[in-house]
Amino acid sequence: MSRSSLAEATGLSRSAITEVTQGLIDLGLLEELPVSYAEQRRGRPSVLLSFASSHGYFLGVSITDRPSAIVLVNLRGEIVGECEIPFQPMPADVAASIRKGLTQLLKMTRVPRERVFGVGIAVTGIVEQETGDCRYSAALNWRDVPIGNMVEKATGVKTYIDNDANMIAIGQKLFGRGRDLKHYSSLILGRNIGCAHFIDNKLYRGHDGSAGEIGHITVDPAGPLCRCGRNGCLDMYAGGAALENSAKALGIETASMRELEVLAASGSSDAYNLLRRGGQALGLTVASLVQINNPETVLFADLEGFGNGLFSTTTRQTIENNILPRFLSTTQIVFQPMDQSFLARGAASMAVQKFLHASG
Repeated sequence: MSRSSLAEATGLSRSAITEVTQGLIDLGLLEELPVSYAEQRRGRPSVLLSFASSHGYFLGVSITDRPSAIVLVNLRGEIVGECEIPFQPMPADVAASIRKGLTQLLKMTRVPRERVFGVGIAVTGIVEQETGDCRYSAALNWRDVPIGNMVEKATGVKTYIDNDANMIAIGQKLFGRGRDLKHYSSLILGRNIGCAHFIDNKLYRGHDGSAGEIGHITVDPAGPLCRCGRNGCLDMYAGGAALENSAKALGIETASMRELEVLAASGSSDAYNLLRRGGQALGLTVASLVQINNPETVLFADLEGFGNGLFSTTTRQTIENNILPRFLSTTQIVFQPMDQSFLARGAASMAVQKFLHASG
C-alpha cells in the first residue's frame, strides 16, 4: 500500500503516516518497493510499502494424532520451508520433535536461528491462549499440558498456542476465502470436527476462549461413547477418526476418506450408510449454527480428503433442507480441500501477528 492509501484506511494524517512508516522502515519491518511508472500515467508515482519479508521468520506447527506439518514462514506469512514431524503421544516428545523440525528447516532454508522470532502451535482441543496450556484434548488424551512453555524451552523461541479450528479461521481471514468476509463460520473436516466463527471481522472466542466445540454437540444421547466421556457426540458420526473406526468394525479397510468415498460410489452399502449418516449429522448441526449465528458463509476445510462426494453432498443438502428460506438465499456453503500445511501456516501467521503487536 502507498502512504496515502494507509492514511485513507486508518484515518490518520499523511504526516502521521509518514512518521510512523519511517520508524518502521528504520526498524527493518517495512520496505519501499520499486516504483512502477508503467502503471501510473499521470502525476508523481506512488511509492508502495510492504513488510520486509526477510526481517524475521516464524515457525508454525499443527499438532494432531497423526504426523504433524511444520512450516517456516517469513514476515509476510509466505512459506519458505516445510517438513513433517512424527506423531508423539507424550508432550515432552512433541516439544523435542518440534525442536528437531526447526533445526531441520533452518538447515534447509539457511535462515539464521536468531532471525526466528516466534512459534505458533495449533492444538486440537481446548487451550488457554494466554498461558499456553492445553486444558483438554480428547484426540491427544491431554489434560492441563503446558505445551506452550514446553516448546518455548525446547526451542528458545517465544511460543503461542491456539485451538486448531481458530487457526484455520485465522488462516482463512489472512490468506483464504475469509479475506473479504465480515461474518463467517469455519469448520474443520479432519480427524475430529472443529469450528470457529468470525463475527464482525473478529474471531469470537466466547467467555473463556472455548467457543466452537461443535464436535462435542450431542447428536444422539444413545449413540456411541465419545473420547470425551459422553455419548453420541458429532465427532462420533462425522469425524475422520470415528468414520475410520466404524469402517474397520464393518470389515472395511481404508487408508483414507477418499477410499471410503470410492467404495460408496462403487456400491458398498456399508460405506454409503456411514458417509450418509455422518453427512446428515454434520448438516443438521451446522443448520442450527447457521440459524443461530447468521454467517455470510460457512467454510468447510476438508483435511480428510472427502472431496466432492457423498459426505459433502449430504452435508450440503441437509443444511439446505433444515434452514429457513431467508437463510438459504443469503448463506453460502463452501467446501475446500486443504492439507495440514494450511493449518500450520495459520499457526505461524498467528505468531507473526503477536510479534507485530508486541513491536507496536
